[in-house]
Amino acid sequence: MVGCLKYLDSNIIKILKKNELYFCKNWDSVIWDFNNEFLTLYNKDLFDDYFINRTIIKKNTNLFLKNKNQIEKIIHSLNNISKNEKINFYLHLNSDQTLLEDYLVKKGFEKIDEVIGLYYPYYFDLSILTENFNSSENYSNLSKIIVIDDIDTLKEWVNIYCLSFGISSRKKYLIYEILKKKFGIFYFISFKINGINETHGNTVGCCILFPYRGSISLYCLGTKKEYRHKHVATNLLDFSIKFGKDKGYQIFGLQTLKSDGLLNFYEKKGFVKLYTTLIYRL
Repeated sequence: MVGCLKYLDSNIIKILKKNELYFCKNWDSVIWDFNNEFLTLYNKDLFDDYFINRTIIKKNTNLFLKNKNQIEKIIHSLNNISKNEKINFYLHLNSDQTLLEDYLVKKGFEKIDEVIGLYYPYYFDLSILTENFNSSENYSNLSKIIVIDDIDTLKEWVNIYCLSFGISSRKKYLIYEILKKKFGIFYFISFKINGINETHGNTVGCCILFPYRGSISLYCLGTKKEYRHKHVATNLLDFSIKFGKDKGYQIFGLQTLKSDGLLNFYEKKGFVKLYTTLIYRL
């Protein structure tokens, strides 16, 4: 039985990592494959985003990372490309790539964050979720959660996304141009409060759901600063889980950055930590 559970976890990890990779590919304008060793996703307009801009080691390369000379050769190659292209590489390391991690630590490379992958194991028993999925207890009947269904409303979604994550206003148009092309690929979810007269409208929270091969994962869960700790994110999360189940997806997951400090929140909601990816800046 234990062996079956380990196999199940391993299979779910592979699926959710694929979901994460293809989500990021949908944001990036350039995809480089370096000598069949490294795969780099890069968007020059969002150069400082180390979640979507990433370099990963190809599976077959792991077999060759057994000695210092091989590791030095690969890192030297990446550094040269970084200087020539005038970009930062963000190297994402799996837990089985410890030799490369040891080398980076000894050479003084900076670890800037971690990606934590989580899985919702109660996906087929939604009775543990709140019965009302479209209202926050702080706002009663004033609130609702909607799935964006037109391009014009997407602009409002992008606005609250930028406000929630402190993204400069000059990037709004760039992000909108990226996301409008993904309108049939991503589900854009908004949390709205009716009857509030604000400069930026009445949308106070957002997230994206991305389906890939039977799985669906939540990304970009954000809340406008003044509405945090008022159950907006909780309601978005509950809605998203039910939405994915109703659509027939078999696996529900999400990824969070360690620096966001939300792991405890997700674990209290029933999510289980499956994997951690270390991020180093080259």
